Amino acid sequence: MTVAIIDIETTGLNPMEHRIVAIGVKLGDKDVIIMDELEYYLLVNFWNLVEKEGIEKLIGFNIDFDWQFIKLRSLYHRLKVKHFRRYQGRVDLRQILNGSSGKYVKGTGLKDYCRFLGIDVPEDDADGEEIPNLWKQFEETGDENFKRKICEHLKRDLERTWKLYKILLDCGLIEE
Repeated sequence: MTVAIIDIETTGLNPMEHRIVAIGVKLGDKDVIIMDELEYYLLVNFWNLVEKEGIEKLIGFNIDFDWQFIKLRSLYHRLKVKHFRRYQGRVDLRQILNGSSGKYVKGTGLKDYCRFLGIDVPEDDADGEEIPNLWKQFEETGDENFKRKICEHLKRDLERTWKLYKILLDCGLIEE
């Protein structure tokens, strides 16, 4: 079974009003960052990767947010959600750490748990809340540096999520 760490960046919190600007996929040691100015092609490339790599299990921190966006934005663009039933068993690290509700409580974000467990989080690291503004600046100026900052943030979050997943696996809170 191919397991993938998934994280997305969006222009807001509502998949019916906002769009996905980047999808990060970590497959073992390989990181794939999918970006496109047109969300349709971003999602086509994501589903092609899912098919090519045989991804069957999605893991993430607050993965239900990411999954809801991917599912609804794919529906909006009339794209086929490949192997839909496989993803019903996705693994949400936030839910495992926060208890059954999995809801955000102050101090229980990805960076909070990483700091708690000794996973590096530089003080000057971008925050997910900055992504909509970075994307808007890219659209207005065409400056690729704004896209680069989004990619860097996404790569760091993928790596942190992977490290957190491995710790939970090693401690028996997740079974493969």
